[in-house]
Amino acid sequence: MTHKPKIPREVDSPLVMALPDAAYYHYKYLRIHGQLCRFERPRRFSEKIFHRMRYPSPLFSQLADKVEVRRYIAGTVGTQFLVPAHLVAEHVTPETFDALPESFVMKANHSFSQLRIVQDKRDEDPVELARLANGWMTSQFSARMREKHYGFIRPRVIFEQALLTNGRPPADFKFNVFNPGAGQKPYIFIQHMQGRFEYLTQDLYEEDWRPAPFRLLNQKTSGRPAPRPVQLDEMLQIARKLAEPLGYMRVDLYLHQGRIYVGELTLTPGAGRYIFDPKGWDEILGAKFGWPEPLASRGLPSGNGSTTEAAPRVAAP
Repeated sequence: MTHKPKIPREVDSPLVMALPDAAYYHYKYLRIHGQLCRFERPRRFSEKIFHRMRYPSPLFSQLADKVEVRRYIAGTVGTQFLVPAHLVAEHVTPETFDALPESFVMKANHSFSQLRIVQDKRDEDPVELARLANGWMTSQFSARMREKHYGFIRPRVIFEQALLTNGRPPADFKFNVFNPGAGQKPYIFIQHMQGRFEYLTQDLYEEDWRPAPFRLLNQKTSGRPAPRPVQLDEMLQIARKLAEPLGYMRVDLYLHQGRIYVGELTLTPGAGRYIFDPKGWDEILGAKFGWPEPLASRGLPSGNGSTTEAAPRVAAP
């Protein structure tokens, strides 16, 4: 009987959530990929991502924290690639919004998908916005898929400049950077995401912008190739530099009005739910994913550049 890959629901049943780690991760991997996960000697890309989820390095929490990672980005590639930030808050009140411009992005630092684009705060209810933000900070995001490294991040909300054109956010360029090891050239494939919050599509390219020789199941494509970005070489350079310390990292970049911005750094993309077609690419990419990772037990690299503009103002309690 042929296994048909299936993406699990975002929220599992209480029975599944109550499983101990040894059972939970094996169950989830089997359900998604149709085979057992080799945690002791992971080879496939998906196995190494599941290993990261189950046995995270402290480094992963630092890199995934949307506030703390700004220092690493600034020190490694420069402050000019940071999305300008207005404020960081551990508790949000209606008065918090008085200090913000009319348009901004509000997002949690310890999760993904917990964000709100505010195009004009005069059209919003500050009480409801504050309730939403504080709800993010009390939610147990890391428990949803047991991406444990998110659970060690101190929850905060960061308010950033809204990168909008005609009211719409820029396209995402997600650079999946694989570092096989010393003396070996990194391998990169790019997810070009378009239509966020509307009709999301993604197309896969290799670093020379030729279509990738594989696709991701359960993802919609645009059906037409996009022109090669003029800034592609610079984006590749930024992604390689940021991902250099690890065997694999996804570097999420935005291209807005001719400028490049780093959105975030992702260590466990899709919570291990990337399913490749042809299936053999899970093994091929796993071989390009350097293992064991050189900085698995070390702290966040500081970089060499200035970080004076990396830390936004912290709201008074």
